[in-house]
Amino acid sequence: MLTLYLMSGLAVAADDVGAKLTLSPEFCITSEDELMCELTLVLEWENEDFRPICILSDYKEMAKWCAESADTQSLTLNIKATDDIQFVMIDKETHQTLAGVKLKVTPAAEPKVRRRYRNPWSLF
Repeated sequence: MLTLYLMSGLAVAADDVGAKLTLSPEFCITSEDELMCELTLVLEWENEDFRPICILSDYKEMAKWCAESADTQSLTLNIKATDDIQFVMIDKETHQTLAGVKLKVTPAAEPKVRRRYRNPWSLF
């Protein structure tokens, strides 16, 4: 249910409500040995109306987080993930979706083995 709510809210453009949510870094590439991505994320936002906001996510270890004041403009999280993570900023009072971002977790590609195009017994 939460995933559906998060995905449906991303259709709202940030320009329509005067809010912007950014994520740093936006990508995480896992190693071949470990498929888990461990990093520190920084969510930053701009809110023209200075309304109280909350951050929702489909990341299981993150509960709904709400800003204590309109002066708060960022949130730092330590993340361990194997899949992409959605973050959505909502209005604390009306629950209107203001903006959303996605952390993309990408597994490292295995090196490709070069294939020989001729047979070993071929003279050409």
